[in-house]
Amino acid sequence: MEKLNILIDKLSRKISGGIFGLLSITFGSIGDLIAYLMYPGYDFTRNSVSSLCDGSGGLFFQVGTVFSGLFALLFVIYLDRTFNREKINGNLKKYTIIVAIISCISCIILGAFCGSNPIVAVIHGVSAFISWLFGLLYITLFNILMLKDPKYSKFLSFFGFIVSFGLFLLMIMFFLYYIPGLQVLVVILPSLEWIDTIAVIFWYLVISIYIILKKI
Repeated sequence: MEKLNILIDKLSRKISGGIFGLLSITFGSIGDLIAYLMYPGYDFTRNSVSSLCDGSGGLFFQVGTVFSGLFALLFVIYLDRTFNREKINGNLKKYTIIVAIISCISCIILGAFCGSNPIVAVIHGVSAFISWLFGLLYITLFNILMLKDPKYSKFLSFFGFIVSFGLFLLMIMFFLYYIPGLQVLVVILPSLEWIDTIAVIFWYLVISIYIILKKI
């Protein structure tokens, strides 16, 4: 962790930390787009995001996801360091960065392990669940930190809480899927997953641009 902090220090002297967030969504979006274009018949209302790795462009989805997770990791560490220690509870900051790192690492793993092999599928599924769950937690916690730090606009927090609510609904749907007789209620799960994916992309985009423009 210390070496990673040193790396971020060196990089942030040359470029804004918001660039990490923009690179994260750029790699992830390009990988998804290429995989989608190479997947004839893909249906956003029936196929999950991870289904893209089953198409002929699956490798692009995997590479894009791995690099997206790597730059997201750099971004959340940088974002955590921007909060005023005198105005923010130290434990809150510590818990925020821990769950953020877990989510980003899980994202990297789910990108690396993606396919029809049963063992690979289990690793991917567990990693995806952890990434979404801890993503809900760290985005919510970052929203709270932004409310407490005057350098951040309250609009960012309110927007972030909307994203958190969408992620919360997604997690509820995940749990319902495994309750006998309720699977029929989860027909909107693929669509909700895509909506939340786009929402998280916009969260990264808005926060990254804000950091760059405000020179935080």
